[in-house]
Amino acid sequence: MLKIHYSLESDAQKTINEIAAPAELNIQVRNLVLKAKKGQKVSRGEMIAEHPSKFGGAYHAAASGKATKVNYHHLTISCDGAEAFVEPVNVKSMGPGKELQRVLQDLGIDVAPLSSHSENLVINGLNPEPGIAVAELLLEKEKETLEAGLRLAESFITPVHTMLAVATGTSYTLSGTETVSVKPKYPRSLDAIVVKKVTGKEFPADTKIMSVMDLYNLGLVAQSGLPVTDTIMTINGMNYRVPLGTPIRHLLNELDLSVNSGDKVVLGGPFRGEAVYSLDEGVKKSDHGLFIIKEGTFPSIEDATCINCGECVLSCPARILPNLISRYAEYEMFEKAEKQDLHSCFECGLCSFNCTVRRPILQYIRFAKDQLLASGQAEKS
Repeated sequence: MLKIHYSLESDAQKTINEIAAPAELNIQVRNLVLKAKKGQKVSRGEMIAEHPSKFGGAYHAAASGKATKVNYHHLTISCDGAEAFVEPVNVKSMGPGKELQRVLQDLGIDVAPLSSHSENLVINGLNPEPGIAVAELLLEKEKETLEAGLRLAESFITPVHTMLAVATGTSYTLSGTETVSVKPKYPRSLDAIVVKKVTGKEFPADTKIMSVMDLYNLGLVAQSGLPVTDTIMTINGMNYRVPLGTPIRHLLNELDLSVNSGDKVVLGGPFRGEAVYSLDEGVKKSDHGLFIIKEGTFPSIEDATCINCGECVLSCPARILPNLISRYAEYEMFEKAEKQDLHSCFECGLCSFNCTVRRPILQYIRFAKDQLLASGQAEKS
């Protein structure tokens, strides 16, 4: 069995490589409000869906082409290779306010962190999970863009203190921030834990946090006036700029990576990511890693009975009872799961990783949250 490493340090190359445009894009549009129809021609950067939430960012075509398939889950664009691009918005000429906030949403930015003032602003500069090097890459190679995003964020939030959390032993800085060192060991990269380390408080009401990746997207939009159409991903020790909606199959072919029967392909990270059901699935904004887990590397997840060994409780950074919550979720007793502090879960994945009988604890917890949200009974934050 493979030994589990929790280190967030990475020896991935600090360069961004380009991925060739695929013939098709499969953009996930589940739970979004579609703005494109089957048969419609779209330009690169054209809005194809809006987020239904008050602050969520819109989604855009990462290449020009024609929408050939549309269903509840995906919108498929057959790329034509043309250079057609939407006209940029002059973001720099606009002052902070509701109008600019709406423009940023239309350009693909989640503006929740920008929606109100706060005493403290924390920038999470740690790599999100083991095996992903995107945060450190951006701090080293994209400082100008990050600072453009930071200035724009500060114009909305108007913080008194802005702090940058970086891995101990690194010397990354951003203009106008106070640097705080954090031991680079998972799950110390989770937002709630970073805030506790930086401020000394748990869930302080006067503090907002943004990841370096979100700050980078904000900076790109501020500099170019163009929407977010790419994500940066660490794959097999290298970093790539990947158009949103690029099928995993295309990435595997481009990088000469093989997947055999029984292997798992995970989008995201090894702890919080999700195994894909099809190699035609497209990458999303939040995907910063791609991992191939070979068959037999870990014991398979099973819907086994909890034996109350307590390993998940001992490893939980939120200090809740994942074993009890997951059992309530398993039997669809979602209100009881909620009363056991379901919403305090960070979804770090350590419970499932350390489960003796390999129960899908994190999946049960996510299931309970989704069901409560769908029923309108979710705890309001």
